[in-house]
Amino acid sequence: MTMTVMTTTMITATGTEKRNKRMSGRARTITIAALVTVAFITGYMIRGGGDSPPADDEAAQQVAAEVWTCSMHPQIRLPEAGKCPICFMDLIPVNQGAGEDLGDRQLAMSESAIKLAEIETRPVLRRPAEAVIRTVGSVAFDETRMSEITAWVPGRIEKLLVNFTGAAVRRGDPLAEIYSPSLVSAQEELVQAKRAYDAASEGDSSARSTLNAAREKLRQYGLTSAQISAVEKDGRVSRRIVTYARSSGVVVDLAVKEGQYVKTGSTLMRIADLSKVWVTFRAFQSDLPLIRPGQEVGFTSTAHPGVTFPGSVVFVDPVLDPKTMTAGVRAVASNEEGSLRPDMFVSGEIFVPLGADGRAVKPGMKEHAGHPLLIPATAPMLTGKRAVVYVRLPGSAEPVFEGRDVVLGPKAGDSYVVLSGLEEGELVVVNGAFKIDSELQIRAQVSMMNPEGDAPPPVHDHGGQGDRGGHEAPPGRVSAEGADAERPYGHITAGSVMLKELGPVYDAYFDVQMALAGDDHAKAVIAYRGLEEKTGSVDMTLFKGPAHEIWMDLSSKIAKYSAEGAGSKDIAAARNSFYHLSKSVIELQDRIGHSDGDFYLTFCPMARDNTGAFWIQEVDTVYNSFYGAVMLRCGSIEKKLPSPGSE
Repeated sequence: MTMTVMTTTMITATGTEKRNKRMSGRARTITIAALVTVAFITGYMIRGGGDSPPADDEAAQQVAAEVWTCSMHPQIRLPEAGKCPICFMDLIPVNQGAGEDLGDRQLAMSESAIKLAEIETRPVLRRPAEAVIRTVGSVAFDETRMSEITAWVPGRIEKLLVNFTGAAVRRGDPLAEIYSPSLVSAQEELVQAKRAYDAASEGDSSARSTLNAAREKLRQYGLTSAQISAVEKDGRVSRRIVTYARSSGVVVDLAVKEGQYVKTGSTLMRIADLSKVWVTFRAFQSDLPLIRPGQEVGFTSTAHPGVTFPGSVVFVDPVLDPKTMTAGVRAVASNEEGSLRPDMFVSGEIFVPLGADGRAVKPGMKEHAGHPLLIPATAPMLTGKRAVVYVRLPGSAEPVFEGRDVVLGPKAGDSYVVLSGLEEGELVVVNGAFKIDSELQIRAQVSMMNPEGDAPPPVHDHGGQGDRGGHEAPPGRVSAEGADAERPYGHITAGSVMLKELGPVYDAYFDVQMALAGDDHAKAVIAYRGLEEKTGSVDMTLFKGPAHEIWMDLSSKIAKYSAEGAGSKDIAAARNSFYHLSKSVIELQDRIGHSDGDFYLTFCPMARDNTGAFWIQEVDTVYNSFYGAVMLRCGSIEKKLPSPGSE
């Protein structure tokens, strides 16, 4: 406990130099304190509980041990007991004789050690599963329910009976009165034909043909059967002919005014039936294989808090938008009450039933599809390319845990679909897997970050930190690749390959930053989704030693706040998520760094009710993500953050 306090105090001491280093200093304090706790649990408790061993046992253990290591920094391998040259914690012996009858990926633990390490297991189950794809979109007109009122004959608009956009009309309602010489002439022809027919003998087919031709001409001019019958009955010609609505809906475009002359085919107005609407969502290419027509959709709008509107997918766009790399997903929703209005922004969820193979079940085939194999989402340890779980083996005298590489399918709520690597009924570790993996790594056995086993992680040069006289040495990064591009910069010296792996994460963060500076909530939500996806795609095997521990901590925070931002209901909530997200990204830049170009630490003292907020930019001109256009240039560039190669 004393060593924990010493470590925390040293880190906090350097965090008072500058304003931005205060932020990263506090974050490092929390991270180190948490990792020290893990070290005590995994490196000490696993070896026999929390009681201090007698002095004689300690001496015997010291003689028997050939290699000593640090629970916090397993890359440290020394031939004798002492202090860790990095964090000054007591070294612990690598018990090389324990578990000789176990496999390279197996670890035996006592029940008391399991309890102290808070190891929890859950069975692998085969049950119905449904993936949920969260996305955003907007309401649009149902193009199949739109009608256009046009002029059937050339003429003049004498009177508009519906004279404003937004007016509701029903099928058969009068819309406009038109004067047309062609219509007057055609009516006169009908009147004359009717008189000739009435005067003709009963069998005169010529008179009947002339009458039918006159009727058909008026019908082609857009008159209804009732209007034609009225002309025949009255025997009078009307100067004005009324145009009627042929469908119900709302006038969305009024193209003419009273007194205006129109030609045949000219648009008078457009009517949209809003009893059903389209909702167009944007889906990332990684989600497209799961989306099919017929799937159910639920979506919400800030205009109707607490209300979820149902719908169903009817079309998936076959072409990606090259700017956003997303495709449109069209759903149809009922709108009998008129609550949904075109261009309304919505947040939606697409529900995807999954089969035994982890693929989307075709609509109507759900009852015939098998159930997938599922594990809790907290069970797998994801490295970007591999997924590792720890399984408690049955039938052993003492609890034994074994690491497994598994192939995962899509995420289904709080579970993952397992395609291979596990069997139904096996017990997987859902809490404490990282502690087990850390212990295997200390023992130089096969682990998530040491898939080959037999060799400890590489020892890194820290610039002679072993002779510091109890004072914290100048910050320096620990390389991910030995001497490759190693430079004292920030807290860790990072190798170029590891830095390039972080490039897409930074790019996605800057997309969020600029979308908020532009007051574009919809674009920010899409950018948050992209950041969450890029963070989960990082290859964690490139991060060794302290860099791995730092990325494990910060990546979970970045993913958390990205998910919060993607689910935000308005731009205020999105900016609140950006505040917390930026703290983690700033710490990532401070402790690991970035690959190319210069970044700029930016500060606005008025953000968040005058408490102030930091963020990172790609340019040295302030683009305020907390105020947008209202105070776009409010703030200052606090510090230039060069990449290792540009220093």
